[in-house]
Amino acid sequence: MLLLAGVAALVAGSALGGSDVDALEHLWPGVRDSSEEVFVGTDASVATWGEGSERRVRTVVAPVSAPWLGAHVLYLEEFLHDDPDTVRRQLLLDLEPGAWPARGVRVRVFSFVEPGHWVHLDRRPRLIAALRSARIAEATGCELLLRREGEQFSGGTVGHHCKDPHSGGSRYVDYQLVIGSELYWYRRRVLLGEDLQEEVIGFNWFELNEARLFTCRVDWSASGRRSDLRPLARLELHDQGGHGRFTTPDGRQFELTLHSQDWPYMADRDALILLVQDPVEGAPLASAWTEIDSDDISVDLGWMQVHCGSLVPDTDELWSDARGASGGPAPPADFQGGTTSAAGSRPARFRG
Repeated sequence: MLLLAGVAALVAGSALGGSDVDALEHLWPGVRDSSEEVFVGTDASVATWGEGSERRVRTVVAPVSAPWLGAHVLYLEEFLHDDPDTVRRQLLLDLEPGAWPARGVRVRVFSFVEPGHWVHLDRRPRLIAALRSARIAEATGCELLLRREGEQFSGGTVGHHCKDPHSGGSRYVDYQLVIGSELYWYRRRVLLGEDLQEEVIGFNWFELNEARLFTCRVDWSASGRRSDLRPLARLELHDQGGHGRFTTPDGRQFELTLHSQDWPYMADRDALILLVQDPVEGAPLASAWTEIDSDDISVDLGWMQVHCGSLVPDTDELWSDARGASGGPAPPADFQGGTTSAAGSRPARFRG
């Protein structure tokens, strides 16, 4: 199994080009618009705009030259989409290879001593040249560990070491992030011990009440036998046409697409649809559909299984079919490829 995982990582690395650090440095930069919503909020700075309210946030990430800090440095800036001159967050991100055994990419996070002086740094090359280590401060304990899954990166802070500066160190921040070519999702939780104090989720392009985030686990069999199925990849997809790609150890590329639309044969009936297809040919290899509000959907080809479960907003749990998540008996026969139906299964919770 370890050999299989190593081959899979090698193939994925060649598909994206270069190391994980190089791939993330290429994938992360860009301008992303997100809908941000408070699910839990007690702090006054959050409560001023009310629980359940939404804000449109623009995130700009760009590479900057700071060799005195590292070889792979990004500048991140956040502001409300209609107020670009009022920047609410500015960071320098130093990307490094993660240490064994965690591997992945270690992202060291730095804030600015005088934030206002460095606004729109990505568009001010002369200012970048004047930047020095005395002008920034490392957010100790708030570094991120991001791992590559297919053509996405996901991860976040580790443990309880990222202290909330607004609480005098009594609370800590759990920050999770998913970066893909079309998906940018983040969740910031503030906790006091195990007690959740605040939770804010940002989701690109779509209103949060119209899109859900799913985690899709892919199991693959090198021999083609069901008994040899092993975990291969986990991809995050939204159900408004979200898609993600992965490569099997034998070099084949596949694309997952998840979206909500009318049932193919019945008018006025919505469905959640999962497609597995060859991105080159474009033709679906298999598909499954279920009720629009279902929290899990699966496809079983025997030599490959895909199980997608929706993320519960205020936890790190997923909804998914209990049999697929536990590795127990196979799903019903109507999952054996082609156009299949996923309705009727009773979901159970498991941790992602």
